Amino acid sequence: MNTKDLAYFDELISQKNFSKVAKTFGVSQPTITTAIKRLEAEFGAPLVIRDRVQNTLHVTDSGAQLAEHAKIVLHELRLAHQEIDNLSQNRLILGLPPIIENHYFPKIGARLAAEDLLAGLETVEGGSIWLRNAVRDGRVDMTLLGSVEPLAYQTLIAEEFDRQPFCIYVSKQHPLAQRKRVYFNELRREKFVFFNSNFIHNTAFNKLTRRNHFRPNIVFRSNDTHVLMKLIGENVGIGFFTKIVDHYRTDVVRLDLMDIEPPEFITSIVYRTTHILTPVQQQLLTILHETLATHDEQSK
Repeated sequence: MNTKDLAYFDELISQKNFSKVAKTFGVSQPTITTAIKRLEAEFGAPLVIRDRVQNTLHVTDSGAQLAEHAKIVLHELRLAHQEIDNLSQNRLILGLPPIIENHYFPKIGARLAAEDLLAGLETVEGGSIWLRNAVRDGRVDMTLLGSVEPLAYQTLIAEEFDRQPFCIYVSKQHPLAQRKRVYFNELRREKFVFFNSNFIHNTAFNKLTRRNHFRPNIVFRSNDTHVLMKLIGENVGIGFFTKIVDHYRTDVVRLDLMDIEPPEFITSIVYRTTHILTPVQQQLLTILHETLATHDEQSK
């Protein structure tokens, strides 16, 4: 079977138009038509039915079934290309969410430098949700991820190494700055500055707002922790971050949450179940295990 035929078919299911698919791939329309006919001959069943009068395309039950498998096959092929490309270029790619990077990476980096691995390491920054997809798609070899629940995916190995509470951050000028602890329900009339949606903080935050039955007033969103902390310091709004966020500001006060069973920020090492680690990648994984285990013991 020609995998290109599957790619044409997958795109046809999405666009429902032979001409558009041909334009997408830069080939002639008969090329797409022939590819679909080859697949129908291969599987012995019609996959699509064209209504030339109404200019519509109907996907048969057999076509819908093949479409599900085609997505998996094409994804695995893309993943194989990505992994082999990384291997051939001797890349070592580690995903790091900003807060996790600031808190944990200095010790990891020192250990990598001691073993002459730091110069060959490429780091990719992003929110935990984005990086989870990146490791699954082969764009990074492994990643540190934050989550609210223990990670459980068939295609990923997740090794939890730390749990930290979420806290509220307010300006020193804010009335709540005189407090040490607060219930989340007390914040229903507050203005928030917060992360964009690709950060796991949103999951924890939404869980608390639903539990306390209010819609938060989020006045600004950003991916940059430092920008958000500056806005909090200026009393533009209050923040909701994990306790490990490094703010180093004298104009921002951290408050613990007193809610019963509040969400926790769980940090894990994550990599693909199908990924065959190179010796250098295995060395990186060992360093992560040893460094983060030590960090976890020191934080207790």
